[in-house]
Amino acid sequence: MGLPFRNNILKIRIMDAKAEIKKWKAEFALANTKEERAEYDKRFKTFLSSLSPAEKKKFAQAYREGAKDAIDEAKKIARIIERKKKLDGVLNFASMSYIAEHYFGKSRQWLYHRINGNTVNGKPADFTPEELKTFSLALSDLGEMLKRASSAIL
Repeated sequence: MGLPFRNNILKIRIMDAKAEIKKWKAEFALANTKEERAEYDKRFKTFLSSLSPAEKKKFAQAYREGAKDAIDEAKKIARIIERKKKLDGVLNFASMSYIAEHYFGKSRQWLYHRINGNTVNGKPADFTPEELKTFSLALSDLGEMLKRASSAIL
């Protein structure tokens, strides 16, 4: 009831489908109760029925693209989380500052943004495939250095 719904949704004839989906998505996120969701569903169905066939087609295409983008983003975040789990034990003793500086020529923060999937410029930071190979090489190199040091102290 107290949600900021638009008054003239039925008057939309020329629409930017992606912007329209974004608005509906934001309103859906604000609908917290069963009653608010029911009201949202009713208004959304009314909105859809008000569209011309061409607008429905445009809206459906934008909806599919948005869904695909959301799935791709979720997969990317899942990969980042899985990678972070695999690196969890290593991060306690390996110098990320050393790796960032010597293998990437970047700051420790740059590396941690990618490891943690921090939001940078509005999207989760991630490694490129080439950067992942470099990171893997860096960890292998550190492992070899540790093995050599271990053998040398005996």
